[in-house]
This record gives sequence, structure tokens and C-alpha cells, in this order.
Amino acid sequence: MTEHIASLADLRHEIDVLDDQIQDLLRRRAEAVEKVAVTKRASGGDNRFFLRCGREAQILRRLLARQHGPLPGAALVRINRELIGALYDLQAAVRVAVLAPNKSVARWDLARDHYGSTVPMLLCATATSAMREISAQAATIGVMPLPEDGEKDPWWPMLANNGAETPRVLAKLPFMPNPRGRLADLKALVIGRCPPEASGDDRSLVVLQMTGAGVSLARLGSLLAQAGLAGQVLAQQAIGGQDARLLLDIAGFHDETSTALAALRAAAPDMIQDLTVIGAYAVPMAEPVA
Repeated sequence: MTEHIASLADLRHEIDVLDDQIQDLLRRRAEAVEKVAVTKRASGGDNRFFLRCGREAQILRRLLARQHGPLPGAALVRINRELIGALYDLQAAVRVAVLAPNKSVARWDLARDHYGSTVPMLLCATATSAMREISAQAATIGVMPLPEDGEKDPWWPMLANNGAETPRVLAKLPFMPNPRGRLADLKALVIGRCPPEASGDDRSLVVLQMTGAGVSLARLGSLLAQAGLAGQVLAQQAIGGQDARLLLDIAGFHDETSTALAALRAAAPDMIQDLTVIGAYAVPMAEPVA
């Protein structure tokens, strides 16, 4: 019995020592982020665009790749997301606008799970109000519902222009599903005025304005293949007569300089009236890592 008690005491002491070491490392982590912020300001960087969604995804993927032992991968992601969110203020203030009609708490919880307990959030009842908060810089980013076909008043067409102040899609939530969580089936897109950033495994969102009788999903699929693009239509919006907007989810990171997208547009001038890249996101982890 005495040996058992001594063993438990030793293990508890070991935990205390480890906790102290973790706290010391967290302080060093915060100091490193602070140095990054100082370096950026010294080089004239624009703090409005300090969010690095692609970099954040790379950090989580690297940690998950080296993860082993009893700590669940979903817990590792949650811990590190809490840390990332807590250190945002060292670079610039971040506020999250959450589109949650009828004061639904589900998307609010999804945003809180990703951005952490210390990041301020505000509730928006309409897509227009969320966009207004971002445009006025009252919010840094917005958490929006994943587009679905057949929506009466979709939000994604608001991004279908090349204005310098127009938000872009930056991320997709959740980054890692938690099979034990009640939000496992809920998904969302994050928008903001930061430039989208490649993470190494990405998908891009593109809006096509299609015109007249030439609109053909079968033909569009063929054109995508010819341009070396793999994608799917997420949603459509009729815009009068036979014209429509299509939201495509395309494999890979693409922006306005994409030669593949330029080739797609040039291949069907009778059908594709306009093409706008509205953002990109790091591909979420498909399975929890044990």
C-alpha cells in the first residue's frame, strides 16, 4: 500500500512538472508570436491582413502528422486552435461575425470551437448585416453557412465581383470533425478581406455567370476536364431569363492568375459570360487522428 501511495505521489508530481513545462513553452510561443508582430510592423506590413488561414492549416496538419499516444487528434486540434485564437490580439484585434438566422446557436458554437473562447463574436441575422460588419471593419471575418443548391436568398453571389474591399472565402469549418461532438454534420465557410492563402492541399470557389441557351452542365463538365480542372457545382442562382450563376468547388488553389481558369473561360465565350474566383480554403482533415 505504501509503495502504491508513493507511486501515485510520484506520478502526480510528474504531472505538475509537465504542467509547468507546458506553461513555460506556451509563454515562449506567445513571445515568438509577439516578435512576428513586431517584425511585420517594422517592415510596414498591413495588420488588416495578418490572418494566415493557410499557415494555420499547415500548423495543424504538421502536428497531427506527428501525433501518437492516447491524446485524441480532435483534442490536439482544439487545444492548438484555442492557442492560435488567444494570440491573435498580439498582432491585431479579431472579431468574428456569425451568420445565425433566428439566433441559432449551432453555427455560433462551431465558430467558437474553431476560434476559441477569447475571440469576440457577434451575431448577425442576415448575410447583408454580416457583410456590412466586415466592410465596416467591425468584424474581421464572418462564419457563413455552406452554400446549398436551391437557396432562396444565397449569400455567395455577394462575393462575385472583383472589388478590392470584397470579402473572400478563407477557410472551411470544421477543420477536423469530432465524431463525439454534436456539430459533426454542420459545416460553414469563413470569409474575410484577407487574401486567400495556399496551404498545400486546397480547394477554390469560383462563380461562373452563364448565359442563354448555351448553359449546359454536361458541357461545363467536359470543359473543366479539358482545362485540367476537377470540380463540382455547389449551387446555382437564376438571374433572369435563361442566365444563371454557378458556384463551383474546384480542386487546387486558384486565383486571378490561374491559367487553367483563363483557359476554361476562353473555351466557351458563348456560355461563360464572367468568371470570378471568390476564395479558397484548406481541405479539412477527413478523419480524426487517434
